[in-house]
Amino acid sequence: MALFGSLNSLPLEELLQLLAHKEGALEIWNLKGIPPTTIYLKPGHIRSLDQNGKPLDPMAAKATLQALLQAREGSFEFLPGAKPKHKVRLGWPVEKVLLSIITLQDELDRYRPHLPHPEARFELAGSSPEDPRFKDFFRLALPYLKRGVSPQELAQALRLPLDQVRFYLYRLQLLGAVKRAAPRPKAHPLAGKLLAHLKALWSR
Repeated sequence: MALFGSLNSLPLEELLQLLAHKEGALEIWNLKGIPPTTIYLKPGHIRSLDQNGKPLDPMAAKATLQALLQAREGSFEFLPGAKPKHKVRLGWPVEKVLLSIITLQDELDRYRPHLPHPEARFELAGSSPEDPRFKDFFRLALPYLKRGVSPQELAQALRLPLDQVRFYLYRLQLLGAVKRAAPRPKAHPLAGKLLAHLKALWSR
């Protein structure tokens, strides 16, 4: 039997607890700022999260779940027995991942006043942290950290929420894995005009 409704009347946290021991696909749409998402479930576990018919990697899946847990608008329908067509599996225990994401959101809210500016620059300072919560993010961010990157640039590159990226970089800085990079020198305001003038002279 299909189940359908609105996140306004049944938030995702309650919905997942209700469906925790079911098998099927939970389709969610009409979300502000979030593409239509399908959560595939099997008894006690989240099989995968899909958008546009493709599975999300673990980092993107957690970020999407975090956003969905805060959503209070959107429609859903549960299709019993439906399974993903791909072989990608997250295998996350429902209760454990809910607790992990809610804890992460609480931490983010607590540290929000201390989070770095979106345009602050960070670079590599150490090795991968021991804390398992930050290992996946560190691995994905590593190529960008080697050359220096801002939270805003990293959020765009990894397709993650900006505040989450700011939080991860802040925590990685506390762990000694990254450090603030020296700000890029700003070009003198006359430099651009001079360069344009020289180009104009050269093109004559």
